[in-house]
Amino acid sequence: MINLFKSKKSEREKVPVYKIFRSVKLIGLEGLIWISSLLYLAFFNNPFNQHFTICPLSNAGFEHCPGCGLGNAVSLLLNGYFIESFYSHILGIPAVVIILFRVYSIIKFNLSRNKSLIKSRSIYA
Repeated sequence: MINLFKSKKSEREKVPVYKIFRSVKLIGLEGLIWISSLLYLAFFNNPFNQHFTICPLSNAGFEHCPGCGLGNAVSLLLNGYFIESFYSHILGIPAVVIILFRVYSIIKFNLSRNKSLIKSRSIYA
């Protein structure tokens, strides 16, 4: 039976969804987590507000913990406050560089793996 109500527009809407799933597969779960955490720190976190912490050293009353302030430094860096980021935690700038390099290497690895799968399928097809 022919479906008279099926339009070409519904077929066009399927293409972006496929592209989204393909790019998520290309990025991988780890890359998706890193990218979403950087986006959260860049757009949703206010680095100037103090909030509850789960750091055991901070809750025990210590003034400074080696890990405290790293997320704040990354958030400050992504919002353009470079000097404040450096003063918040000295490893904030290298952390962003390392995370971006890790995401790049994940994407590069997945691209090379997918290209080899495509080539191997095209030989036998």
